[in-house]
Parts: sequence; structure tokens; C-alpha cells
Amino acid sequence: MKEKIYNIRFEFFFFTQIAVLFGSLLVPGKIFEESVGPIFFLLNLIAGIILISKRKDLLWFFLVLLIASSAIFAFAQANGEMTLLTRYIQFGIYFAFYLTVSYEIIKQVWYTQKVNRTVIYGLISGFVSLGLIGFFIFMSIEIANPESFEGGLLILKNQSPNTLTEQLMYFSFITLMTIGYGEIVPVTPLAQKASILVGLMGQFYLVIITAVVVGKFVNQNKTNSK
Repeated sequence: MKEKIYNIRFEFFFFTQIAVLFGSLLVPGKIFEESVGPIFFLLNLIAGIILISKRKDLLWFFLVLLIASSAIFAFAQANGEMTLLTRYIQFGIYFAFYLTVSYEIIKQVWYTQKVNRTVIYGLISGFVSLGLIGFFIFMSIEIANPESFEGGLLILKNQSPNTLTEQLMYFSFITLMTIGYGEIVPVTPLAQKASILVGLMGQFYLVIITAVVVGKFVNQNKTNSK
């Protein structure tokens, strides 16, 4: 049973990522932000634990993150809202989680011998994780240096607290994919350099990691056809 769950680790992780990113399309904003979203994040943490379950050194680290995140969620539900301190702690937990799990996903995909559907899910999950890392980088910069980003719906961030999170998440992914619509712009040197970094991460991932997997898949098909 344990091995069967491990074999679908990338699929589970990918679908929980999609729930985190797009769950707000199905659930009203405030309810998603306060109740449903944190549950999806917890499920994503659980999926990450399954993903690294064969790494005993990381397993305890992820379990600590899961327990801490669960305690923060329970505290917020009991008090009706999350304090600024607990938000920062939760932010740090997710940042550490996605940094670690992205490295592990890339490593597992890189060293895989057989390319199958599970590996493809892992490849996609790794790319999505980079977008989330970019979001946490941008949020860190904005927290340390307010007004580092301008444009888009950021003018409404004082009226709706969720606006900043949603806009920087959006900015991270369009930067990672090098779409660059231009309605949100980094206006400080640190924010601009971070935007370059996120854009480069996306390009390096597509050019190197994706190319390696495609190369293995082509060689695998050639070997099977002989």
C-alpha cells in the first residue's frame, strides 16, 4: 500500500498544487483565504511528505512543517482570524517547504531512468513549484520594502488584504513563463533583480530539466523499438 501511494507521489502533489492555485475560482475569496486555502496547503504538505518519504533526513523536517502549519490553522480557526505574526510564521513554513520540495522534485526527475506519466507529472510539478518560490521571493521583498511593486490591482491592496497575495502570485507566474504583460512592474533594484532571477529560473528549467527528460524519453523509445 505504501509503495502504491509513493508511485503516484507526483500526481498527488500536482493536483494539490492545482487546488492551491485555482481553488479560489470555485470558492468565494474570503472563505478560500481563511478556511479552504489553508486546508489545500496542508494537503500539499502531506503530498510533499509522501514525495520525500524515502529521504529520512528530510522526512522529519517536513513533519515538523506539517505540525506547525496545522497548529497555526487550528489557532486561526479558534480565534476567527490569523494574526500578523502567525501569517509571517506560516509564510516562512511554506517558503522553506517549496524550496526543499522543488529541489527534491528536480533531483528525482533528473535521475529517473524510465520516463512515464508519473515523471511527466513530476516535471510539471517542479515548474509550478518554481512559480510558488518566485511568489515567496516577491512577497519577502514586498514585506521588507513596501511598494517594491506597482501597477495592476495593487492599488487596491489596502482595501482588500488578499489583493497583494493574488497579484504577486500572478506576477510570479507570468514572469516565470516570460509572458510579461507589463501591468505590474518591479520598481526597486532588489525587486527588479528578483524578477530577472525568476525569469531565468523558468528558462533554465525548460532548457535544461525538460530537455533532459525529453532526451531520455526519445532514447527510451528508440531502445524499445529495436
